[in-house]
Amino acid sequence: MLERDGLELARISTGGVDCDELVIHKEEVRQMAASMTGRPDADHVTLVPSTTAGLFQLAFALRAPSTADLLVSPLEFPANVYPWVRAAARGGPTVNWLETPGGLVTPESVARALTPRTVGLAVSAVDSRTGYRVDLPALREVLDGRLLLVDAVQGFGVADLDWSVADAVVVGGQKWLRAGWGTGFLSLSDRALERLGEDLTGWTGVEAPTRYDARLHDALPSAARLAMTNPDLVAAARLAMALRLVEAFTVSAVDSAVSETVGRLRETVARRGGQMLVAVEPERSAGILPFTMPGFAGGQVGAALARRGIICSIRPDHVRLSPHVSTPDEIVEIVDEALVSLR
Repeated sequence: MLERDGLELARISTGGVDCDELVIHKEEVRQMAASMTGRPDADHVTLVPSTTAGLFQLAFALRAPSTADLLVSPLEFPANVYPWVRAAARGGPTVNWLETPGGLVTPESVARALTPRTVGLAVSAVDSRTGYRVDLPALREVLDGRLLLVDAVQGFGVADLDWSVADAVVVGGQKWLRAGWGTGFLSLSDRALERLGEDLTGWTGVEAPTRYDARLHDALPSAARLAMTNPDLVAAARLAMALRLVEAFTVSAVDSAVSETVGRLRETVARRGGQMLVAVEPERSAGILPFTMPGFAGGQVGAALARRGIICSIRPDHVRLSPHVSTPDEIVEIVDEALVSLR
């Protein structure tokens, strides 16, 4: 113990871990992320501190004619809206608001919106509002050579999707991966690397960054050129551990277990008079269960769940449950009790 001004302070130890050891985790994350998103090597991956940061990098680096436009649903989570709007205001592609049935991005809705000016689509792999998982291969086919830019934070690690068909996969590690805040990565296809510039490239995203010769250096040809500075190496270590766990258990096993729990919860909610926020077919649902209880505000339903130890996302008119693979089976009975108590 240490003493200062009469106070005892605990001695904090790092356990002898140094930066060189943490850098190993950084490279491990890039290798695993490349493998899990279907990229040929780690040069197609760079670390980002959040999904939002990765999306801003994409938005400001996207090279396109001044007459080009990018399809975005107005019902996207705001993190996947503001970057494109801000970039458009600085000369990037115009945002073309996508009309979607029930707010769901489908291949049909995208096909109807395509024009010769369309450079791509920005979309969430799993819609945060409804839990709807998009059909990435079908979107790839409809878009043809256009860019498919995917916000994957609500799906990576829980939805067994073919990420390789996307040109950009942006992942924050704080949700399904449970790696904590400040973790994430950006995975790019060859097509994306050809189309992305260096607008937000920082000093670590260039050739020979530690050669301080009073000259501007060329941006790296790899995904690393989308780095603004050095990553948080402790965050990289946390993300490495999270990806190892997902690889060990397998995404398909996580997907199956979570889908089973969500299915049982859906039946319980329906039996107690609840209604899904948007009707999504079970096979297109990915771990998110938003529902209303007619006659009760979202806060009332959330309070009934909280009294029984269940934490959920509360909205004015509905609540959202997101069970994980580690959620115990008895959660269904506890939710049932909470909904019964409302009556």
